Amino acid sequence: MELSSKKSNKLPLALALLALVLLGAGSLYLTWHNLRQMHQTVFEHMLLSARSISRGLDIQLVEGARRMRGPGMQGRNTRRMPANLVPEARELFKEMVAQGDLLFIALYGPDRKPLLVVEQGKEINKFSPPLRMFDIIRNMRESSTPVVINGQAALLYGTIGQPALLKIYGNTKHRFLPPQERETYLLLALNAEKHLHQFKQYRRAALLQTGYIFLAGLVLWLLAVAYFQRREQGKKLGRLERFQANLLDNMPDGLLTLSPDGTILAANGSAHKLLDTSADKALAGMNWNNFSYESLQEFKRGNVIWIHAKLSGKNLEFIIFPYFESKDEERTMIIIRDRTDISGLEEDLYEARRLASIGSLAAGVAHEIRNPLSSLRGFAQLFAEKFKDEQPYGTYATTMLEEADRLNRVVTDLLYLSKPHELDPVTLELSDLLESMQTLMGFDLEHKGAVIETELKTTQVYADSDGIRQVLLNLLVNSLDAIPEQGGKISITAESDEHGVWISICDNGPGMPDDIRKHALEPFFTDKPKGTGLGLAIVNTIMRGHNGRVSISDPAATDPLNGTCVKLFFPNPRSEG
Repeated sequence: MELSSKKSNKLPLALALLALVLLGAGSLYLTWHNLRQMHQTVFEHMLLSARSISRGLDIQLVEGARRMRGPGMQGRNTRRMPANLVPEARELFKEMVAQGDLLFIALYGPDRKPLLVVEQGKEINKFSPPLRMFDIIRNMRESSTPVVINGQAALLYGTIGQPALLKIYGNTKHRFLPPQERETYLLLALNAEKHLHQFKQYRRAALLQTGYIFLAGLVLWLLAVAYFQRREQGKKLGRLERFQANLLDNMPDGLLTLSPDGTILAANGSAHKLLDTSADKALAGMNWNNFSYESLQEFKRGNVIWIHAKLSGKNLEFIIFPYFESKDEERTMIIIRDRTDISGLEEDLYEARRLASIGSLAAGVAHEIRNPLSSLRGFAQLFAEKFKDEQPYGTYATTMLEEADRLNRVVTDLLYLSKPHELDPVTLELSDLLESMQTLMGFDLEHKGAVIETELKTTQVYADSDGIRQVLLNLLVNSLDAIPEQGGKISITAESDEHGVWISICDNGPGMPDDIRKHALEPFFTDKPKGTGLGLAIVNTIMRGHNGRVSISDPAATDPLNGTCVKLFFPNPRSEG
């Protein structure tokens, strides 16, 4: 494998450039973050000052209103109070604005019209606050926003005035308003120039510092460019050798290099494992012709020889082809692949095809058996009715009828197993399914004194309606046969994960031994005296049709009832597109 020289040279430079970009981005981010925090601190300080001033003004206005009323002022005398309060409030506002910290003070009535406005240097109202600010003050009890007044930056702050200030609006006028609108608004604009001056100085210093850091990083990057360019050629060969060594050592296929006489010149780690050589014995120096293997298949295509062989119990594949290190120096390369797992899959596929052929044959035989079986059952039923009072002929006839029914069930299961129905999965409610199972099994449960306990951590499952009912019915019948006569319990739990729904059917029976559990899903395998061995096989067939799976867990480890626990997995529906 060759590495591009240009790409190899550009990689360190790109890393250096990336480091420079990260350095610049980090410096800019830190500067922006610090400036933002500084600006937030200035804003909070201004907001705190505005709150303090507005509360002081509010208290002074209320105190002025109380002084004007005085002790004993009642009734009609209170109507003159607003007219007397306005001049005093205007003087107070002028005094506050004259100090220079405030650019604007205003008192607005419930109709949002100014009652008293004082600006810096003039009494004529030229600045109008945004109307939306009044809604915010009403909802939040205060509001603040940056504004520009007469070319100066300011923080406009507004709050709700004291109820006593409604007298300025009119002694009786405010009574016709709804209770939620009987409010006055006190607004003031705090001069922000003084507060922002220090912030601007800090911002200028931070930007200069960031620029210095970026310039220093640029110089370092230029030095790194020169350094990497000088070092790149010296490291190129080392990188290539390490890459090839890592590739050869970690590739799953074995790789051998042979001389013309068959001597192994080089081998990777996988070759040692596949050829079963000891760790302390090197393959290099050994002769390939000394290895004895059983050739199963061999063919040649051009200069490439393909051999399927068996060595030390493994199915291996050898791909042998020549290569030239130079014009006069020929070598042979062998790629060794492990086909053991693939051979196992091929055997499983062959077995599945064989079982499918047997299933087709069984289906044909089952069809041929069913027709005469119907006639035999009819005669058996006739004889059972005719000889029911004559013994032992009545018993013989009844036994014939029972065995005919059992044989018919076996034929029916065999037909389903050989050719299962087409499944149509839909979203089903688990509670409805379990309720139908409870109703269907109710008589058998009552007869045996057993109960079914359910725990649903999920409510729906994506499955075929008839298929899941047959699966649950077969498993419940098996559990019912296993539990004791009295005190039997069957638990059904359902839970979901990101892949699908798990349904577990557990019982408190004696459990299933390991030797039986390993073969329980195979057709015609059963430990019951009258069982057919097709129930769990049908369950497995239906679950495969759902692209799911069925497993019988170790009772000692997973079953809360210490019996047999069968777990069913129904995958989620695949999204289209």
